[in-house]
Amino acid sequence: MLKHLESLLLVICRAIIASAFWIASRIFHKVEIHGLEYDAGLSSTYYGMLHKRDLDPIVIVPTVVFHRGWRGMAGGLHFALRSDGFSPGYLGRLVMYPRWLSRALRLLSIGSVLRWLGAYPVQDLLRPSEEWIREALLLGFDTCVNGILSSDFIKELAIATGEQYEQIESYNLSQLLDWRYHHALQDYHSSEIFVESVRGPLKRRLVVRIKENLADLTTLMSTGGSLFGSPEGRLSPDGKISSINSSLHRLLHRIPSDTRIVPISIIYDFMTVGRMRIFIDFAPTIENAPKLLPNELNSRLREAWLHSARFTSTQLSAGFLINAKHKELSSFTLNDLAGNLYSQAVRLTKAGRNVDQYLIKQQQARKRAARFLAFAERHALIRRIDNCTWSLTFNETPIQVRPREVGFDLAPLMYAWNEFQEMHSIQ
Repeated sequence: MLKHLESLLLVICRAIIASAFWIASRIFHKVEIHGLEYDAGLSSTYYGMLHKRDLDPIVIVPTVVFHRGWRGMAGGLHFALRSDGFSPGYLGRLVMYPRWLSRALRLLSIGSVLRWLGAYPVQDLLRPSEEWIREALLLGFDTCVNGILSSDFIKELAIATGEQYEQIESYNLSQLLDWRYHHALQDYHSSEIFVESVRGPLKRRLVVRIKENLADLTTLMSTGGSLFGSPEGRLSPDGKISSINSSLHRLLHRIPSDTRIVPISIIYDFMTVGRMRIFIDFAPTIENAPKLLPNELNSRLREAWLHSARFTSTQLSAGFLINAKHKELSSFTLNDLAGNLYSQAVRLTKAGRNVDQYLIKQQQARKRAARFLAFAERHALIRRIDNCTWSLTFNETPIQVRPREVGFDLAPLMYAWNEFQEMHSIQ
């Protein structure tokens, strides 16, 4: 009886959370979902998401949960989540602004709730420096910073906070968890921020936890459970698909051979004014995934993602601007871009590729082009000459970001251009 009540409560909670995610993501964005018929809702399914932004799961998970019905809400579907999500301060890191809200959320710890809802931690060798400090404190290293953290990291922290190096190195480690250091401790680092005597125990602790997490996921998938995760293990930093994380292959080698993977691509039409459009496309299932060699699986996943990814005004217009730059065009018009968008969309559609259907209508393509140009002008990528004519003002600078950071907001044109090139790289 108690077990039945617990299952019912889990269903209700998952339905409420999934509904909240659905509503929140649809209020601020226009979301289109295609290819859901490729998900048969079977047990032992791994949902492999192409990861672009932190928003991705909030947009996709409600669809997967509700599509699977009772099985999806009663506990058959689980979620791989980065390990710091289970420690104090995660919500404060997820919502950095406004700062007063971040400070309030930092006080909450939702790890036990996440586990009950079906989330599993996935360890990473790169994590926010705040999390490394928490790990060191759990091992009892609450002594002088000078004997725990590397001199290079102390210098970095001093620069970020404006405090003197000597002042920071004199603190006990736990003092760095004070709110005034919060923003400075969110960059991702490896264990190299510690001195060697601390680094060794932390690495050994992390190896043990990685093995424990893998064992938990193996048990889950071996008993018919399904898992939602990101095979890349991180967000795309520059718009290109990252290498498949080795943890996926370690998991596949330990679970039943009939496990299937459902690839899911997500593309943002983000270089626009007004409400952003998000396109989610499910690709045909990769059956018997554990039987495939790692390189073959990696290739099939990449091809599935890129072939199902939907071309939008963002990617096609970025391609137009870059090609105009290469041709050394002195100026272009709204009609030039709109006509190019329409012709590209029609050609790609005839070739069997997924395209934003608004672009195969000339009037709608013109509206998309105008919104793209408004975005590009606002970000100083182009300069208006007259009402319908612009000149190019951007430089093709490669995207350079810190580990685990993304460049779609820092260099939107190059990010979209990288997406454009990869999507065009397959037939």
